Amino acid sequence: MKIYVLTLFPQTVNSFFKESIIKRAIAKKIIDLQIINIRDFAKGAHKSVDDKPYGGGKGMLLKVDVLYLALSSIKPKPYTILLSASGNKYNQRLAAKLSTNKSLAIICGHYEGIDARIEQYVDDIISIGDYVLTGGEIAAAAVVDSVVRLLPGVINPKSTKEESFSDIENLKFKIENSLEYPQYTRPENFKGRKVPKILLGGNHKEIEKWRKLQSTKRTKKFRPDLLSTEKV
Repeated sequence: MKIYVLTLFPQTVNSFFKESIIKRAIAKKIIDLQIINIRDFAKGAHKSVDDKPYGGGKGMLLKVDVLYLALSSIKPKPYTILLSASGNKYNQRLAAKLSTNKSLAIICGHYEGIDARIEQYVDDIISIGDYVLTGGEIAAAAVVDSVVRLLPGVINPKSTKEESFSDIENLKFKIENSLEYPQYTRPENFKGRKVPKILLGGNHKEIEKWRKLQSTKRTKKFRPDLLSTEKV
């Protein structure tokens, strides 16, 4: 299995993959793991990978054009996941599904977020839990570890057969916040996909209404369980 991790901090994830079962899986040639530095695909003298969000807001966003170039460098196209707090909740069932792919690419988010247009170029958007990390490198390490251990020859098959997370699908809980709204930064037009006009007008009251609506839509699409009033 080929695994690609796209990150701004290669050394962070590389140090993790030099240990434990990942190291053994590489040595046995069960996996071919490659770390791709997103910054290598940035253009200009300053190699800028981020920019301010349209419509205002705090922090900086990773640029879609830079990420697109990084993804396009991988041939043939692997099954690609984007790590984001706004994604589908990760669990053992998803880990098993990912382990069936011949190649897998994982995009590590950073800063305040990523231009939402990159979602058009990925196969799934995944969140490893209802909490916030400073970057996606830890999440990527968790996903890679959970997938690799399921591959034949990595660990004793009895270990994985005895594990069960089947009950996790029945858990329902409620949190106060919905998923974050989609965000956008330069370029304004990327391959025909434009930043929503409302974010360009400067009407912050209307922008806030739009963001709340988009937040609700994303929650219904990716995490409808968060809208449940049941608890366990």
